[in-house]
Amino acid sequence: MSMTFLQLAARLRQEVLASGTGPSTVVGQAGELKRICDWIAEADEEIQQEYDEWKFMVGDFTLNTVADDGSYAASDCVTPITDLRNWKLETFKIYLSATGVSDETRLRWIDYQAWYEKYNTGSQTSGRPIHFTIGNDMSIKLGPKPSAVYRVSGEYQKSVDTMTADADVPVYPAEWHKLPLYLGMMKYGRSTGAAEVYQDGERLYSKMLRRMERSQLPRVRMAGSLA
Repeated sequence: MSMTFLQLAARLRQEVLASGTGPSTVVGQAGELKRICDWIAEADEEIQQEYDEWKFMVGDFTLNTVADDGSYAASDCVTPITDLRNWKLETFKIYLSATGVSDETRLRWIDYQAWYEKYNTGSQTSGRPIHFTIGNDMSIKLGPKPSAVYRVSGEYQKSVDTMTADADVPVYPAEWHKLPLYLGMMKYGRSTGAAEVYQDGERLYSKMLRRMERSQLPRVRMAGSLA
């Protein structure tokens, strides 16, 4: 069941038996209610950052090149990327748009210095890109410059999403939306010395996190036997 930021904060107050009622909103709180809201938001961010490989923190992108233009920002993608953390360098592929996906091949990453020395010259001849690198501004730089329209595709790691409004929900699937609640209980218990609250939160958090790991982390592929 999906839970909003406000619902998680209210549930945390109830679980730790904090005084008062609410909160009625997560915005503009003070005192203990602010700490409760902050603990939920911090817990949610920490869960997103637990693994770089979380499936829900990976997005797909496609990019249509322009002839003689070898540099592309995240905003140039077919669906502009606004939550880029890092590009997944091993996933980049390319095909000539006029030919179609049957023409698809891997793009090979090279470091920026190697790309700069090989391709950042005034005499560069356009052609089919075979290399790419990532600039200091996180732009994709192709080499050689494309001579026609190519379709580049791949994956990227998303940046952390911060809940700030009452109706915001965690970015991971709804069945794990209680994770910030349980981690919030641990934060409350550590801050206030409430050992029983901490232990309850830790037990519930660890159990649910293990289930999410099995679902949301890529499976490890075992290497085949050597002949």
